Amino acid sequence: MTTDLPSEFTDPVSIAIIGGTGLSSLPSPPFTPLATLPPPSTPWGRPSSPISILSYTALSASSTASKPVTIAFLARHGLHHQLAPHEVPNQANIAALRKLGVRCVVAFSAVGSLKEHVKPRDFVVVDQVIDWTRGVRPWTFFSNGMVGHVGFADPFDPLLSKAITAAIDKPDLMEGEDFKVHPKGTIICIEGPQFSTRAESLFYRNVLSASVVNMSAIPEAKLAREAELAYSMICMSTDYDSWHETNETVSVEMVMGHMKANSVNARRAVEAIIEELGKEENTDLVRGVHWQDMIKGAGGITQVEGRGKEALEKLEWLFPGYFGEGKWIGSG
Repeated sequence: MTTDLPSEFTDPVSIAIIGGTGLSSLPSPPFTPLATLPPPSTPWGRPSSPISILSYTALSASSTASKPVTIAFLARHGLHHQLAPHEVPNQANIAALRKLGVRCVVAFSAVGSLKEHVKPRDFVVVDQVIDWTRGVRPWTFFSNGMVGHVGFADPFDPLLSKAITAAIDKPDLMEGEDFKVHPKGTIICIEGPQFSTRAESLFYRNVLSASVVNMSAIPEAKLAREAELAYSMICMSTDYDSWHETNETVSVEMVMGHMKANSVNARRAVEAIIEELGKEENTDLVRGVHWQDMIKGAGGITQVEGRGKEALEKLEWLFPGYFGEGKWIGSG
């Protein structure tokens, strides 16, 4: 690991990768480290890990990316995977990335499969989520005197998910003869850190019709929406959870065995995705133009007289100028 990198970076960074189990770093080459930012202080604490700033230059001559692409990388569970799902400082993670200038986030997560056709080592670009957490994790930037209601009907950015699928669903890109990218699916996010009981797994599969299960999609996706980020998640299947009649009980050993293989494909996926997002036609998508200023209306419902001072100060840090004096959607 390079230790003499700058600890500051002032150039624009629009794209971030949030790495989960099996993707804790990005290789050099093709990713060139530019800086390592110590976990910055936010009004919601510090993020899970330092934020790595890297430049990606395509190695293939066939690449259509016009120039090197600068990205940020954050390890969701910490550099040493020391944070359990319920301990991840999701508010700080998302806030730190937005403050850096990030407007487009591609998240990776290990998942259990709830469908026969989603085999271990397959990838799923999920389009829906069921929140089965228990309210232990802070899930909003709006509280204590500021109310915000954001639309969440489509929790993962459809435009970004389409670009991701186009980038990674290509012949011979990934390892494994039977590897498949599934372009949609419903993920159910459970509290953890224990894996599902067999009864729970069957319920998620048969009653809720979920495709995959993890412990990380919520509140990350909700906070990304509040922060006006284009956000999508790539789910890397490691097992059949506990429902499968021929499947042994899911264990860490089983998960990590498949994750070793998945990590190779995850890195290939990141390269392909960055090449795709680096194309000129995706400039507005990467800048999150379609989400810009959305929260001004969604978060401006509280009348000026009722706004909590601390809450307003926190939001001013995250959204400078959005909720200043008199900026209420009901005024006028």
